[in-house]
Amino acid sequence: MAKLTAEDDFNIEVLKLMLQLAWSDGQLDLQEVGTILGSARSWGVPESEIAALKKLLEGNAAPPAPDLALLRDRPDEVFEAARALIACDGRLQAAEKEMLEELHIILSPER
Repeated sequence: MAKLTAEDDFNIEVLKLMLQLAWSDGQLDLQEVGTILGSARSWGVPESEIAALKKLLEGNAAPPAPDLALLRDRPDEVFEAARALIACDGRLQAAEKEMLEELHIILSPER
């Protein structure tokens, strides 16, 4: 198995965040699944990691928490991914809005 690069690690953590965001309203719809898997592929995430991600998407367990310290280094990219996920189903759920606001606080450079 190939060693993950720093870029892979960052992208995987963004995907974990997207997964948490998608589950925040208690359901995962096909547009969200497509957006997450499409992002993983477009970012060149290794297939072994995509397979693990698919297992998470198919299961009903709580998604793993992302490494926020790693995400804090590139907040603009994190917010861009989060906004794309929220927009993909055409509606902003209260839980998604709340999680996005928390994310702004957590990832702000002043912390």
